[in-house]
Amino acid sequence: MKIRPARIIGFLILVLFAALFTLPFLWQVSTSLKTEDQVGKAEFDLIPRAQVMDVNGSTVEVKPVERKGSMQVVEVREGPQKGTKLTVAPEKLSLRPHLEWSNFSEGFKAFPFLHMLQNTLLICVLTVCGTVLSCSLAAYGLACVPWKGREVLFWVMLATMMLPAQVTMIPLFQTFRGLGWINTILPLVVPAFCGNAFFIFMLRQFYRTIPPSLMDAARIDGAGDLRIWARVVLPLSKPALAVVAVFSFIGAWNDFLGPLLYLMDDDKYTLAIGLARLQGQYSSDWGRMMAMSVVMTLPLIVLFFLAQRTFVEGIKLGGVKG
Repeated sequence: MKIRPARIIGFLILVLFAALFTLPFLWQVSTSLKTEDQVGKAEFDLIPRAQVMDVNGSTVEVKPVERKGSMQVVEVREGPQKGTKLTVAPEKLSLRPHLEWSNFSEGFKAFPFLHMLQNTLLICVLTVCGTVLSCSLAAYGLACVPWKGREVLFWVMLATMMLPAQVTMIPLFQTFRGLGWINTILPLVVPAFCGNAFFIFMLRQFYRTIPPSLMDAARIDGAGDLRIWARVVLPLSKPALAVVAVFSFIGAWNDFLGPLLYLMDDDKYTLAIGLARLQGQYSSDWGRMMAMSVVMTLPLIVLFFLAQRTFVEGIKLGGVKG
């Protein structure tokens, strides 16, 4: 089999761009395994390394303290002489890989991770259910049910996508406060049951690829629109619905501003709020912050790979027909 040079070049370009997009995540993982001193170093080490020296016949890790002329003052960080300061020649110091796994254990202790995880999952599950239900119903009405003014309403709906979230933030807050929903999860969940313009648009495009003869046959058999939507349209729309579910889950999982605005009690906070609490006003423990960021990122990566085939198929088919 002859391999074309253009194919090889295209493959190399894809690998290059994949490496560029992966680098921030690798930096995040690397920082999560570094000590505070390693994080503050000017040079970047993808693999965390620490300075070591020989003390009484054993190799121990040391921490640079200050420089005295040509000599280096270091502090022993492990062993019986932990905390002892020594003045040594720089050539006696060497580097070895060092992974600070304690950042993860200390990060879990810094805030009630499991309780906040429970709050986050509850909001995410309700948001996904509400988004899929409302958007699929609205898209079915705009794509498969003929009625007067349908196209005008569709374009008006698309126009709402141009409104920045900052414009509606204060009116929404006043509305939710008038309803008595502040300090509950209702402002974070109920809007999902009212639809999302982007997801409605995407599902509408997908529904228009479904042959109308299938729905006509169901109508001849006496099925109503709700039954056609549930028995005909939804089973054929699994790829597009998977895209909506994944996107809405990621949005709810990473949402920081919503819980910050509407939740007041500590026992109702989500993981995004807990992660922000690790950043102090005057100093931050970047190792623990990155460790918890890695923990929060892993479920999203696992979710994407589990739904990768359906996800990519839904993205591809969602814009086939205008």
